[in-house]
Amino acid sequence: MNVRLVSLRFKLLLRQKIGWVSLLAGVALILMGYSTANVSFVSPAKIFWDFSLGLSFALVHILGIYLAGQLFHDEKDRRTLHLVLVGGVSRVRWLIGNTLGIWLGLLAIDGVWFVTTWLVSWTSFSWLGSPLLIQVKILQALSLLVVISFTALFSLLLRPLLALFLSASLAIFLYSVSSIERIFSDTSSAPLVDASWALSVLKVAKFLPPLEWFDLKMFVGYESSVAWGPMFLTSILGIAWSALLLGLASWRFSRLDL
Repeated sequence: MNVRLVSLRFKLLLRQKIGWVSLLAGVALILMGYSTANVSFVSPAKIFWDFSLGLSFALVHILGIYLAGQLFHDEKDRRTLHLVLVGGVSRVRWLIGNTLGIWLGLLAIDGVWFVTTWLVSWTSFSWLGSPLLIQVKILQALSLLVVISFTALFSLLLRPLLALFLSASLAIFLYSVSSIERIFSDTSSAPLVDASWALSVLKVAKFLPPLEWFDLKMFVGYESSVAWGPMFLTSILGIAWSALLLGLASWRFSRLDL
């Protein structure tokens, strides 16, 4: 039943307007990025890949947060959730199946963007890429699953708009912890800003998913690959965090009064 739910949600996403519009908009923006990269005579291929990878990263996370944050409330309001549960599907299976379906659907869309980027890079810049690009996408997929998982949890705890805001804020924070820490640790700004409170807040990040570890986009063009050993451990960490968050979401869902 889990496989059928995953497949159903996957197909629904690809048939929805938001899926097709996002897919086509992403392809169009990638082609625009190609035009922008050609303006520069210095490493246009790197500029193109930086733009495309950054664009796809932002779009899949925005879509993931939106879809996961609205899933429960949309299905509940349409009464389809009750029909599925009455039909014998457990709450845990429904939640995990639909969450994985959203994730796989977004990976399919992102795959089209990646292939488009690679084809443009190959035909226009004669650059076939490197193993690092595959590593970037693998870790991005796992970090996206973590983000979708905690968004699903928040959607069961909070109102839809608040869940979306909190999920987006947390994702931005977790991907930017080091940058935020550098800003508040800058001694030159000490006379202007009391950063002690901010540095204390940043300590909380040690107990949250380290999403920064999954972001390798900045190494494209500089490194051909990263060590597979640490990457494997990071992948295991991403799977573990996703399982924990989905477990908490399932526990919460099982206790909701529908």
